[in-house]
Amino acid sequence: MQARRHLEDGPRIDPVAPIDLVSRIQRVEGDLSPAERRVAEAVAVDYQMTTRMTIAELARRAGVSQPSVTRFCRSVGCASFGEFKVRLATTLTVAAVYLRTDRVFDDDVGQLAQLVMLRAANTIRNCLDQLDTAAVRRAIGAIAACARLDIYGQGGGSASIGEDAKLRFFRLGIPVCAYCDGHQQRMSAATLRPKDVAFAISNSGRSKPVVDAVKIGRSYGATTIALTQPKTPLAEAAEIVIPVVVPEDANALMPTASRYAHLAVIDTIATGVASEMGARSRESLRRVRYTLASIGVAIPSPSSDPTPLMRGAKALE
Repeated sequence: MQARRHLEDGPRIDPVAPIDLVSRIQRVEGDLSPAERRVAEAVAVDYQMTTRMTIAELARRAGVSQPSVTRFCRSVGCASFGEFKVRLATTLTVAAVYLRTDRVFDDDVGQLAQLVMLRAANTIRNCLDQLDTAAVRRAIGAIAACARLDIYGQGGGSASIGEDAKLRFFRLGIPVCAYCDGHQQRMSAATLRPKDVAFAISNSGRSKPVVDAVKIGRSYGATTIALTQPKTPLAEAAEIVIPVVVPEDANALMPTASRYAHLAVIDTIATGVASEMGARSRESLRRVRYTLASIGVAIPSPSSDPTPLMRGAKALE
């Protein structure tokens, strides 16, 4: 009965650009039935091969019935399996640089790696498509001019991203701390001043301590930035909102996709801040690199390799 209603109701998704079928599959994956999700996973293993498969071949690969493949096609907005293959081929033609690899895997681990890594690459591409560059520009300007930067993130994902963001910014000579404890977030926010910046990271946008800290910091005149989903309590609390919507994978064993998007945005902001700070950031980065070279652990770059300065020096702990 449920399957019949699903067939009659047609696609269960909002209208999107007709060309990007890969993004569409990822957006609706959480709403698919278990059989349809197995089809989605089988398709993601090798998009190119899918365009050459028959419906029977894809059904066998996914371990489902042919009607399940048809229902999957309709769930992603295609009237038939034939239309699905045409739209998928069109997507691959336009976005081949992101979705294709020259390497062909015939082992389970290789196919798993392909599934995870291509999903990560496509998540970043989707983030780029929706990026609010005006908000990112405001964030860059605020952080480049700040006297102090406090970063808030809570939970396994946002807390680790906050720590990574701290590493991006302290190398530029910016006084920065990252807080994952709710009490400390509120306490730090209470000490912020008008020249300071509070940068909150939350995929859900509903972490109460983070939202409270942003409200407190803003009440004391600090510039508040939120990297989060739009129309959430955190988005409403912050002055500058960088909205990122990343549907999470229905498969609990898959990595959290929002990590890739948030890290890409933070790297973009950090690079912009370094550029805007100019000589100040270059001097700080030079000192960091020289210090690493002095213990023999600096990694050579194409443009500069400081390690010859310490040739013969023993690596230190």
